[in-house]
Order: sequence, then structure tokens, then C-alpha cells
Amino acid sequence: MLFQLVQLELNHKGEVIAATATQPLFELRQDAEAMAEFAAARCQGDYGYDADRDCWWACNYPDPMMRFVVQAVPALDVAA
Repeated sequence: MLFQLVQLELNHKGEVIAATATQPLFELRQDAEAMAEFAAARCQGDYGYDADRDCWWACNYPDPMMRFVVQAVPALDVAA
């Protein structure tokens, strides 16, 4: 099992308007989570961890809110 970081852009209603899977893939979930935290911290505004959604978030007012989600990717999907 590998892990990828997915960046979600949300509109003012909290609806996902764009999703971007980033590279590289990570062998360890902890590495992907550390990169999610780093990506959120690089944004200009506030950021933090959302335990209910198990993701990092960032707000760049007036820009849209972002979520950084770690998703598992089966190794078979990568080889295809």
C-alpha cells in the first residue's frame, strides 16, 4: 500500500471545487501526513488539523479554503 497527498480546494460553502493529487507517492502514511502538514503551513493564512475529517486545512483569505488529505493507493494501481 502506498499513500498520496490530495489537495482539495473548497468554495465558500465548503464544497469541493477542485482536487489535485500530488507527487510523489509515499511508502509510509506518516511521511504523507507530514507533507500534508507542511503544505498547509506554507499557505499564507491560518491552518490546522481537522480530526473529524483526518486532514490538514488552510485558509488564505480571500482565496478558497484548502484541505490536504492523505489517501491510500493500492500498489497495483500504481503499476498499471
